[in-house]
Amino acid sequence: MGKGAYGTVEFWDEWYAEEEHLSPYDWLLAWEDIGEAIERWLGWDRGLRVLVVGCGNSPFSSELFARGYRNLVNVDNCESIIESQRLRYPMLTWRVGDVRRLEFDDASFDAVIDKGCLDNLYCYVDARDAVADFLREMARLLRPPRGRFVLVSCHDRDATRAALANADWCFDTLTVPNPRWPAIQVQTYQVALCQTRPDGLRDLLSDGLARTRLARRLSPRDPPRMTTPVDLPARLDHLERRSSGRRHSDLILLSDDSPRPSSPLE
Repeated sequence: MGKGAYGTVEFWDEWYAEEEHLSPYDWLLAWEDIGEAIERWLGWDRGLRVLVVGCGNSPFSSELFARGYRNLVNVDNCESIIESQRLRYPMLTWRVGDVRRLEFDDASFDAVIDKGCLDNLYCYVDARDAVADFLREMARLLRPPRGRFVLVSCHDRDATRAALANADWCFDTLTVPNPRWPAIQVQTYQVALCQTRPDGLRDLLSDGLARTRLARRLSPRDPPRMTTPVDLPARLDHLERRSSGRRHSDLILLSDDSPRPSSPLE
């Protein structure tokens, strides 16, 4: 299946048409893995307006709602899964939308949570433009100066930081272990925290993760990245990626003759 297949609405409509794919599922870290950190990064403020992008069939927002966060908006470009989620969790707000161009006013959210949406954008035919447009849109939607973008990605540190550097904000990242390893053969994830002001980002990121069960598996330094030789076509698709151990960004960055972008911050 060529690059772009998992970056199309048609693919996901077909995917979620199969009953086995409709059950609630967190593609990356589940609430029990990172929920306490999310609350720390939200400042335990139940009044915040929070946008969850690329929500898919995740139960994550229902966990937030159960803990008192009522002003939640969930967005996905797949109408069928939005309808399914609306029936499953009618107390939540569900919207069909393209995360690169959402119909919300500027500075209309206090926080944005992304667990895997950026990863899916790497599957688009125009992946670089799609990623850049998405990150600009998230920066547009956040309320300065304390609006926060929380990202969980299966890509490596360099690729994550290079992508985030193209948006108008300050950010920091930490590497965390994948609690589902080796069933899902990506050993580590990146967790990023972004806002318009730089003050305290690393301490805030670290303090949040220290509250989770992931903390027991964190080492003092980021573990070395998995380096899997790219011996398959650069158009390897998303679900094959999850089982192969290859990262979308590696494949995209190596799919032409352009050099890999360097990390903007050390």
